[in-house]
Amino acid sequence: MSGKIKAIILLVLGLFGLVGGEYLAGFLTLWILGLKQVPLEAATYWQYFRALDLPQVAPYVMKIQLCGAFGFGAPLLAWLCLLIPALRARPESTHGEARFATLSDLKKAGLLKQTSQSILMGKYKGRYLWLGGAQHVITISPTRSGKTTSVAIPVLLSYEESMVVLDLKGELHKATSGWREALGHDIRVWAPYDENGNTHRFNPMTTLAGMKPDKRIGEIQTISAILYPDQPGGDPFWTSQSRAAFTAFASFLFERWDQKVACCIASAQDIPDINASPDFPSFERVLRFSSGEDMDGTKELLDALLKDSTYAFITPQTRTVFGNLAGLAEQTFSSVIASMQAPLQQFLSPILAAATNASDIDVTSLRKKLTTLYVIIPTNKLDESAKLLNIFFSTVIGNNLGKQLGEEPDLKYQMLMLMDEFTAMGRVDVWAKRISISASYGVRDLCIVQSRAQLRAAYGDHDAENFITNHGAQIVFAPREQSDANQYSEMLGFKTVRKEHRNTSRGNGSHQVSTSHSEERRALLLPQEIKELPADEELIFYEGCKPIRARKNWFFKDKMFKERAGVPPVAVRRKTQAQAQAQPQPQPQSMALTTSGGPKSTDPFTESPKRARAA
Repeated sequence: MSGKIKAIILLVLGLFGLVGGEYLAGFLTLWILGLKQVPLEAATYWQYFRALDLPQVAPYVMKIQLCGAFGFGAPLLAWLCLLIPALRARPESTHGEARFATLSDLKKAGLLKQTSQSILMGKYKGRYLWLGGAQHVITISPTRSGKTTSVAIPVLLSYEESMVVLDLKGELHKATSGWREALGHDIRVWAPYDENGNTHRFNPMTTLAGMKPDKRIGEIQTISAILYPDQPGGDPFWTSQSRAAFTAFASFLFERWDQKVACCIASAQDIPDINASPDFPSFERVLRFSSGEDMDGTKELLDALLKDSTYAFITPQTRTVFGNLAGLAEQTFSSVIASMQAPLQQFLSPILAAATNASDIDVTSLRKKLTTLYVIIPTNKLDESAKLLNIFFSTVIGNNLGKQLGEEPDLKYQMLMLMDEFTAMGRVDVWAKRISISASYGVRDLCIVQSRAQLRAAYGDHDAENFITNHGAQIVFAPREQSDANQYSEMLGFKTVRKEHRNTSRGNGSHQVSTSHSEERRALLLPQEIKELPADEELIFYEGCKPIRARKNWFFKDKMFKERAGVPPVAVRRKTQAQAQAQPQPQPQSMALTTSGGPKSTDPFTESPKRARAA
């Protein structure tokens, strides 16, 4: 109990004691004077006290004064008995005084107030627990423990600003997209493996259109680092060569595209639509181009690109890598190309290629207009899609950590990334490194993982702990791993348990009892007690607040959320060709890739190197 509350209680008790003293003193005065028929009032004693100087009252002065002394003294003594312990400094606890948060603690921490940016974390005594501001939340819950129905869906049905959602199996879209559209959101769905094509499209390369070449190559290298991660214990040669090859092939396609645009501008032709042209870079097109197009092979393609003057627009960086590749021994060259193409093979699927060769999704507008973007991945495609998901979320994050909210007038909405099975996409380097600075950019995350060990496996011990530390709140369900239970018990803290021991001794006809006291340390919850938490309970660790023992917020048990989840889901609506063409396309920021004589009016760039050379 705080000092302020104690002071208020003591003041109120003091006032009650004063009023009680008046009545007690008055009662005693009437009783000792034998005036039982006189009605008792609060001012009775004071009437007799003011009459003490009257001659007829003189014989009773001592009795009246004693009644006053006792009447006021007894309540005063009782009040002092309460005051002294309250003022006495409480001895420090030997082992701590851990306890769970109370409603007062939650109110003080600001967890009972909802805003448009609040993340719903659970319930406490029937009250919703909200985390507003810019802090991140991580949920650590074993499989089949209710994380979708008690965390993900309630958040989607209450958080009001933009969201990007990793939605396994499409359950979240089905339950929440209708309500979020009614809230005024533009609903986007990226389901790249949907066999019926019910998906919007997303090509990460479109975010690089119009970018200056020196910056663009760095972005392509970031993508290549995800496609070809370092292999512990493996030969770094193959990784570095694969990255270099992918970067060079993708850069060439961009350079060819820039030159094509320059030619259109020079000849006053319409600039081609990046979503309609087969020449704009994509993963499938990088794969097909690196296979040699209609040349006899990749090495012959590189020879043609390096020797034919038609391709003088190729930058020195790309030309150097092509030259290095062409100079490799035949077997080494084949191995490098095979290694580079391995993660791209899945894009030969017409379904996946159609979903990634163009873009209906603008990741740069997520903080500019209310948008909910669902990324739907079937569980049987999680392993296959890991790198693609990593690239997607890295692109989303990278394109929203450039300017802070309010830095431009249209940057006005927060963006929350709800990532179920967060570790399924592997290590997202850009987020691990920049999560600590994302607050001012209005980018937050709600990560859901099965255990701390799962996170350590993806990020390593140090980075995993740092990642968790950067989350202002942790929602914990009953763990299955003993190491997690041990750690949560430590995080909850310890309390001091005071015990009394009585010893009885008998001898020589005597009977003696001795009493001793001891203080023992006891965890607020033991590891086994944490593992045995009821299915509808959770623990919440929030910085600056006592740990919270809360209840899960099952959406199907909540009338409001059940009604919101009942709104029919939104179907995928793609733009028509006319709408797509009317949308402004990114323009090149530099035409430095053209030859010295200026942009050519001819357009050889849809031709293969073999046909161009023959011409």
